[in-house]
Amino acid sequence: MSNTIQRLFWNWDAPVLERAVDFLCQGWDQTRALDLSDTLILVPNGEAGRRLREALAQTTNTSGTAAIVPHLWLPEQALLPQSRRFEAATPLQSQMAWQRALERVALDSLQALFPTLPAERGWSWQAETARMLAELKMLLGTGGLTFADTATLPAIQRDAARWHDLAKIERAYFDELAQAKIADAQALKRRHARAPVLPEGVQRIVVLASPDLPPLLDHWIMGCAEHDLQVTIAVHAPQSMAHTFDHCGRPLPSSWGEDADVSLPIENPQIHVTRDPSSQAAKALDLMRALVPQGKTALGVCDAEVGSLILEKLTLEDTRSFEPGGIPVQREGLWHVLDCFRVLLGSGSWRAFAALLRIEEFRNAIAPKNESTAALLREADDFASNHLPVTLAHAQELPLVDFPVLHAVIKTTLDLLNQLRRLPPAKAARTLILKLLGERTFLPEAPGHRERTELAAEWLRITEELESEAKRFGLQPKAEDAFTLSLECLSQSRLAEPRGDIDLVLQGWLELLWEKSPNLIVTGLNEENVPGIFISHPFLPDGLREALNLPCQNTRFARDAFILAALSHQRRNDSLQLLCGQWSEDGDALRPSRLLFLCDDKTLPQRVAHLFPKEEDQQSEAEPPRTLAWTLKPDWLTKPLETISPSRLRDYLSCPFRYYLTHAKRMSAVETQKRELDAAEFGQIIHHAFHRLFQDSDMRDSTHPAKIADFLEAAARDYVHAQFGQRPAPLITLQLDSILQRLRHAATIEATNRQQGWQSIEAELQIGTKDDSTPFLIAEARLSGRIDRVERHADGSLRIVDFKSSDKANEPHKTHFKAITARTKLTEADEWKCFDLPEGKRALWLDLQLPLYAAAMRQRGQNVSRVAYFALPKSIQDTAILEWNGFDEALIESALNCAAEAVKRIRNGQFWPPAARSPNKTFDEMLLLDPLHSVQPQLA
Repeated sequence: MSNTIQRLFWNWDAPVLERAVDFLCQGWDQTRALDLSDTLILVPNGEAGRRLREALAQTTNTSGTAAIVPHLWLPEQALLPQSRRFEAATPLQSQMAWQRALERVALDSLQALFPTLPAERGWSWQAETARMLAELKMLLGTGGLTFADTATLPAIQRDAARWHDLAKIERAYFDELAQAKIADAQALKRRHARAPVLPEGVQRIVVLASPDLPPLLDHWIMGCAEHDLQVTIAVHAPQSMAHTFDHCGRPLPSSWGEDADVSLPIENPQIHVTRDPSSQAAKALDLMRALVPQGKTALGVCDAEVGSLILEKLTLEDTRSFEPGGIPVQREGLWHVLDCFRVLLGSGSWRAFAALLRIEEFRNAIAPKNESTAALLREADDFASNHLPVTLAHAQELPLVDFPVLHAVIKTTLDLLNQLRRLPPAKAARTLILKLLGERTFLPEAPGHRERTELAAEWLRITEELESEAKRFGLQPKAEDAFTLSLECLSQSRLAEPRGDIDLVLQGWLELLWEKSPNLIVTGLNEENVPGIFISHPFLPDGLREALNLPCQNTRFARDAFILAALSHQRRNDSLQLLCGQWSEDGDALRPSRLLFLCDDKTLPQRVAHLFPKEEDQQSEAEPPRTLAWTLKPDWLTKPLETISPSRLRDYLSCPFRYYLTHAKRMSAVETQKRELDAAEFGQIIHHAFHRLFQDSDMRDSTHPAKIADFLEAAARDYVHAQFGQRPAPLITLQLDSILQRLRHAATIEATNRQQGWQSIEAELQIGTKDDSTPFLIAEARLSGRIDRVERHADGSLRIVDFKSSDKANEPHKTHFKAITARTKLTEADEWKCFDLPEGKRALWLDLQLPLYAAAMRQRGQNVSRVAYFALPKSIQDTAILEWNGFDEALIESALNCAAEAVKRIRNGQFWPPAARSPNKTFDEMLLLDPLHSVQPQLA
């Protein structure tokens, strides 16, 4: 190490910020301004720089002077000074140059890199490959390496041929940049590292507490020293630990890595294991409330999910917070609108279209001004539920005549998409922004307005650059490709957040080293976040990074182990609180950070037990239910009951409250993401096929299995194509295959049934309609329904058959009632549904369908004595006609009594208490799986 490079070690008895200010103020004449014009100061991140400027200003202000700090840089600025940045290619220019290089290089000459040429080499492949090469270039650039340099290194000799091929593409990339008269950013950094470009008058370099300097900066520091500049590298650690840091102040993996003997002064009570992000956010704020009275308290956020929830809770408490790194564009609603539009433009996706319909700005852009929003959304939901369109083009093949408002909106949307495809990228972006936001008034002080306009302006800037650079490099992306590329560039942006008057700064992990607050809470200390997991590059796995002296998993662990050591050594045990979670918001298991296991061998078993608590040891306090700020208050009003169906009775038997929601209030879930047939639609196709079979006079009595199978299959296909188009969704096509398989097997059962003397005399028989002259009444309510089939045997007996296409074949009696045993949990509210079985046991009615249909047919003069299911289950070997053995008058009578009692209760408005569990899952989310507590009870 040069004599002009000095390492300065600070003990952990004072914060970094205080040490830095004291060092920079050495020799300062307090009667004059603190002039640091001759000093270039390097700090690790922007927040550290802001804090340092603020602290210097406060220090000098006490003497009535000021601090002059013109040269406060980040490592990136040292390698690529502001004065030279105009020479460097932007990320978008670099992307285009790589794509152009891939076009020009003969890929068949790169046998080691492409032993088999890609089948598709269009824009998508070029763009993805270019991104991969640009990332590889950047990773190598941190160490000052090029592809050509790497190809000659001993560490990769086994793979040298592939690296030589990469170097050929790199040369073509450099040629493209040269023709465009711009330079590769990594090449500029390499040049400036070896020949530093410094502001005039700088005489010394000070690197302050920066444990994560890129390897290339070593050359820059040596270059400064060679120009006789004094370089001081301040390390926030005791002098006794000097041997554990390299010459630039980075922690050595040999001393701080996973295999090193590192033990941190952290006790188990300081570590809090929480179940999920929500409970972790709540715990962090609880800890903050406890620590704030003891002194200033700071908060570190290492997990974005936890950070979002903390922000939400702070907003609810009117606490003003600030994120130094800016706001991710993905948090702004306009980003998601543009992303949905990207999908719509690229594929015409119905799902994207349906999502956009729920956004006011999009509806205003494409819907007629006088149309009702409710009418449009209702038509869109009904159309999607009935016909399951895949794309807008597919939707046009389906029957839209009954959906006039939706039909007009689809046409307008397709016209807009075609208009955008014809326009250059920048003009297309401006057109879309004007369509979405042109009629809105934006106020800078209004919540969200500044972020939305800033995002729109940045996207327009990117599309203008994309358009000009595509021309420069001779590329001609399609509209959808340009749209996608522009959003990829936009996704890397952060929205500036005005700091203003704030109560709390949400700092990232790397910003915490410069935090001076005596109390500190750090959330998200999971392996996935700290030290984090390097995503291996296809050409640069972690082992190779380490061999090339590039940042790798080992160096990152060493860096983070040092940071946690510094945080813990400069605070009392109870002043540092660490939190980690067990599960993500999506339910993925999370691991505690390996840093939390840095303790002595004696403590390790207890630490492991603490970080992996047994279920019974966990104190998982329930999150105060944000959505239970109030309970639902039904009005319990119903219309007069004139008709009742077996399905409605089944719903009431299952849960009277869910019956009330479904039938009295006519509530139902809207499945905007529906992509396959539900159980009812699946069964409807089978019903339709058998109904067509009955209607065909030639096939009604056929006993030929193959002919019956062909007829049923053709009927099912016709129905699907009429309902879902000639090109139905892929999942529907798979379901249709399953239906056809079931029908073909059922044809054999149908033929056998006819050979055994059964003949269909009714199919899809509607009963209880308004024009039914002899309705069957249950407690003065008309029984309405549809009987799938009525059969007559050669001996004159009648049988009702109901088609069932559930996954598993069930006996009719098992779906209609269940026997009550000692283990059955019955409530007082269930007693009226119970009846006696002939063998002396008791049972509970679950469904009344077949007994009620039998009673209704008897009133019509047809003495039905037998009932059955025609089961067409997933396992076709179980296809069969399953009769209800033991079906008799007593069961019919009991079912009628139960139905009459149900009708009476419905008329009386008895919809409480709800069932704890119900087959109807529609309202589970709304009721939070707990209707007893989420709904105000009905008074008796």
